[in-house]
Amino acid sequence: MAYLITGGTGFIGSYICRALVRSGEKVIAHDYFPTRDIMGMIMTPEEEQQVIVEQGDVSDFLQLARTVKEHNVQRIIHLASMLHPASNINPPLAERVNNLGLVNALECVRLLGVKKIVWASSVVVFGPPEMYPEEYIPNDAPHAPSSVYGACKSHCEFLATHYQKAWGIDHIGLRFTIVYGPGRTRGATSFVHKLMIEPALGKPAVVPYGDDVIDWQYVEDIADLVIKCSKGGPTKTHIFNTRFDVRSVCEAGEFVKSIIPDADITYEPGRFGIVWKLDDSPLQSEIGFTPEYSMERGILVMGGQ
Repeated sequence: MAYLITGGTGFIGSYICRALVRSGEKVIAHDYFPTRDIMGMIMTPEEEQQVIVEQGDVSDFLQLARTVKEHNVQRIIHLASMLHPASNINPPLAERVNNLGLVNALECVRLLGVKKIVWASSVVVFGPPEMYPEEYIPNDAPHAPSSVYGACKSHCEFLATHYQKAWGIDHIGLRFTIVYGPGRTRGATSFVHKLMIEPALGKPAVVPYGDDVIDWQYVEDIADLVIKCSKGGPTKTHIFNTRFDVRSVCEAGEFVKSIIPDADITYEPGRFGIVWKLDDSPLQSEIGFTPEYSMERGILVMGGQ
């Protein structure tokens, strides 16, 4: 089966490419700025050679459609996105990459015989915690994004829902939270890299959001979930909350210090200002997924232990 992964040479995309190659699938990684840096870090040379890398722009429908046709793509995993805070700085480009990019991927499914698309939404479609009376935010809770990136993802959810209702597109959107692991160096969640890697290098770590409790999602678990969704049949629900290991930033730092007793970690006060405890019961009942990585195991792997 041929898979097209947009944003395929990025952080999450590289891990998904690796998992697909290891399961014997044909893999095409599509990216605007393709680089094999992360692939080279996590794959053997033989595995890396099996990934077809195509340079392209998801906002260019004709180019994307040519790639789909040329490789007889049957599944699309759409990850290409302009993250926060870059989206706040350049809203026009964020709209083009995030929203038009998804529309073009959905059009490829609608017009070119692609069987399914799994795509990345985000917890940031929701508003601040004080908006929600529940401890765990329902799957259908109202959106109230506070960033351009969040607003783009909220609109993407509307667009994907429209395509499903109007043309029966088989899609699954997954609301990721904090995705971390070796290779994560950009975006608002790159602070995790600082917390875990700088102490290992003997450097002081100044960590933001020291008052927050977040959902730690290790990248290999995310790759496994995405691929499981891509191989399954149609679901009743099409956009899902996800929840892996909800723990505090300080708790993660204390675990780092238990491994590196002389680690110099300073916490800056503050919170992200978004919800982290999501009710994932629809995901569990319709798809089912148990993460393999606790926060502690993820930290150990990142530290090479």
